[in-house]
Amino acid sequence: MKLYVLLFAGWSAIATSSAHAAFFTDEEAHNQIRQLKERVFNLEGSGKQQTETIKQQADTIKQQIEIRKQQTREILDLQAQLETQKDELRRLRGQDEMQAHSLQETEKRQRDSYIDLDTRLRRFEKIEAVMPSRPIKP
Repeated sequence: MKLYVLLFAGWSAIATSSAHAAFFTDEEAHNQIRQLKERVFNLEGSGKQQTETIKQQADTIKQQIEIRKQQTREILDLQAQLETQKDELRRLRGQDEMQAHSLQETEKRQRDSYIDLDTRLRRFEKIEAVMPSRPIKP
């Protein structure tokens, strides 16, 4: 217990001696308060400026986002048009292949018909060459 009393007395002595040194005169206290008020005012002013700058930057970013969204929509529209064009090109290529095949088939049938006709005509020519022609009597 004596130890607590001694410690309390020691701390009290230290506190009173340092508390005396911490007191300011009224003029010094007013100067420090004035300086603190100026610092707070300056900080508030710079804070307002920073807030305005941040708001302007946010508005600029919002505008850029809207521009990017519009560009994205335009790109998506162009991509959809491109896909439509690709589909149309595939369809036309398919038609082209079908028509080319049909043309080949038609040419083959026509060649076969000409060959068949030529074969028949040659047979008749051979028959005429073998048979003499008869004069027609009136």
